[in-house]
This record gives sequence, C-alpha cells and structure tokens, in this order.
Amino acid sequence: DMDGHGLVFLVARPKDPTWMPSVRNAASAMTQARVEGKRNGAFAPSASKDPFNHRRGNYYAIPTGVSFGGGSVQPGNLGIPGRLKAIIQSLCQHNDIKRIAGFQSGAFAFYAPKLYNVYRSYLSRLYDHSPHLRPNFPTCSIFPACTFNLGPGTITVDHTDYNNVAYGLCAITALGNFDPTLGGHMVLFDLGLVIEFPPGATILIPSSVLRHGNTPVVGEGVQRMSMTQYCSGGLFRWVDYGFQTGTTLKLTAAGRAQKKLIDGKLEDRTEAALQLFSTAASLPDDRAFIFGRNTFRTT
Repeated sequence: DMDGHGLVFLVARPKDPTWMPSVRNAASAMTQARVEGKRNGAFAPSASKDPFNHRRGNYYAIPTGVSFGGGSVQPGNLGIPGRLKAIIQSLCQHNDIKRIAGFQSGAFAFYAPKLYNVYRSYLSRLYDHSPHLRPNFPTCSIFPACTFNLGPGTITVDHTDYNNVAYGLCAITALGNFDPTLGGHMVLFDLGLVIEFPPGATILIPSSVLRHGNTPVVGEGVQRMSMTQYCSGGLFRWVDYGFQTGTTLKLTAAGRAQKKLIDGKLEDRTEAALQLFSTAASLPDDRAFIFGRNTFRTT
C-alpha cells in the first residue's frame, strides 16, 4: 500500500529440483480424485450443493477442514458425504500434497510473520478448547481449511471469499499442464493487475476483501487445478466471544456490552489489522521478533 505494507505476495517456485516433480505428482493425485469421484458418484449434486456448478465457476471444488459459518452454531469439521470421504482422506495424506500445504504455510510465515502469529494464537486456543476439530495438515500447516479445485479447467470468476478472515491471507498454488504465458493468469480486479501464474507457483492474497479470479487456459487436453488454504473469520470471532456466538453473547446486557467492547470501532479494527502486515523495511525484524533471528534462511 502507500505506506509500504505488503498485502499480496507472489511466491516463486522453490529452487529445489524436486519441487516440480512433487507438483506433478500432486496434480496426478488430484486428477485421479476427480476421475474416481465422477466414477463412483461422489460428485453427484445434492439438493443444496453442486460441486461442479458454484459461485466461483464451473469446475470440481471440494472444501475440507475446520470451518464455521453458514448457519452453524459452533465450529466444526466440514461435512463430507461418505463416498467423498475416502477421496479427501487420500488427498490429505498424499506426501506431495502435504508438501505443498507446508510450503504455503511457510510462505505465509515468511512474508507475514505478525499475521501468522495471530493465526497461531487464535487457532491454538480453538484447538485446546475443542480437541475434536481436525485440521487437514496438523503437522505442517497453520491453515485450518483447504479446497481442492480439481478442474479439469479451474477458471474462477470475479469473486471474494467473504467468509474468510477479513484481514487474513489465502494461499493459492496452481497445478496442471498449461502454458502460463497463454492462460491461467491471476486477475486482481481491484488492483488492475493480470499476473502470470505458472504451475507450482503460489500466491498469497487477502481473498476476503480483494476481488480475484483467473483467465481460461489454452490448448487441447490442457488442465488447470489449484489448491487453496484459508481460515474462516467465524473461528476468530468464536474465540473472541469466549467460545460462543455473538448471538449468544448478546442475550444479556453484560454480554452486549462485552461484545461492543470486543468489536470496537471499524476504523480502529482496520488500522490494527493493517499493522499486522510488515513493510519491506520491517520484515526482517518482524520475523526475528516472532520466530527468532535464525529461523529463516534467505540465501
């Protein structure tokens, strides 16, 4: 922004020569998941949900993990129909997919350490209070939820992910066999940016407030998929309100006063949230303060 805070992060592919083979293996696993889901009827539309036709586009999208919203009265693990459960478990246990999940989480910590620390604080309190909650990648990722966008052509329309933490970051990694110079570009509509987004690269964006989407891919037999990780804003509010909903908190006069104090003023919340994003100048010290001086190697 005009004060130098980093808000969008274009994370290049790691230089490790094993990275792209891992990405291709993950893409193969996601392709197989799509094929198996179509074969066994796991993707059949229900009365309330169609995994192929949804507000973000026309492609198979499977969310999983810990969330809160949509009329729920408390945080929970996203409900997964029986035939889809084995497919999601296979994806979450796949070593190359776990590697991508860990890289996304590490990139978040590296570029936004103060914000990462806020996630760590809220989510550790949440899991201590509700040990039945099961994040997808508990040993390698801070994010409580992810979506496997299985394609075959994951082309998202202009949208925001308004249920996510308003000031949070969403991690997106592209997969597939497309030519990134011809299609699959990330479009950040509010910023007027169109960005080449090749397979194996990752982008961190504040997806709750920043309109985004991507362009179609070009070529016969070309596929584009993606893996995203994120956090529902309702989880943080649940912790803030003492592990209850705002509606429950407001049932008493004391609770209404407490909620008003917790919520504060919008301008104050906005300024506090902005300060969670480092500037280029403050980033090394912010990393050192949160994680220790020698945690990250930048060479």
